[in-house]
Amino acid sequence: MLDVNVFEKLKRGPQVIVLKDASAILGFAGIGAGDRVVEAGAGSGFLSVFLANVVGEKGKVYSYEWREDFAKLVEKNAVKLGFEKIVELKLKNVFDGIDEKDVDAVILDLADSEKAIGNAFNCLKENGVLVGYHPNVEQIRTFAETAITIGFSQERIMEVNTRDWLVRNRGCRPVNTGLMHTAFLSFWRKPIAKPQ
Repeated sequence: MLDVNVFEKLKRGPQVIVLKDASAILGFAGIGAGDRVVEAGAGSGFLSVFLANVVGEKGKVYSYEWREDFAKLVEKNAVKLGFEKIVELKLKNVFDGIDEKDVDAVILDLADSEKAIGNAFNCLKENGVLVGYHPNVEQIRTFAETAITIGFSQERIMEVNTRDWLVRNRGCRPVNTGLMHTAFLSFWRKPIAKPQ
């Protein structure tokens, strides 16, 4: 079992997908042991290693990152946690295509991510899940319109807010500070083909 506090010790470069969002992605996408997952916009690799911990040795995480400096960071973090055999780093722009076929899920966390939705559709297996990670609400509409046009069905669009609490003898109350909005998550399903 991975101690989630280890994420505080990982090397961080670009913005990361934090645990509250990563957990929601896993839960609502139904990602589990043995699954094959493509993620694009790997950044610092936090989601890469979080996914690797869940899919395990029988699964695979294909992390697409076109920036070499970010890719090296992903690789370092995967090695640090012992997931180098599960996380396969792809130094490639996901807009140019996805090499894998019949994967269980695709997670897109990058600017203009709607431009990669067609590639995601082509690499997903039937009933596979597409997840969009959108820092701004304006990004959702373009992503949604593109996903529907390509053939995905919408499952949900949400944001995850968490609030820690203090529990003391003299009373319980929320902690004064907290991590509220980080992104909107959208979940899409590739349909099962109808028999001819």
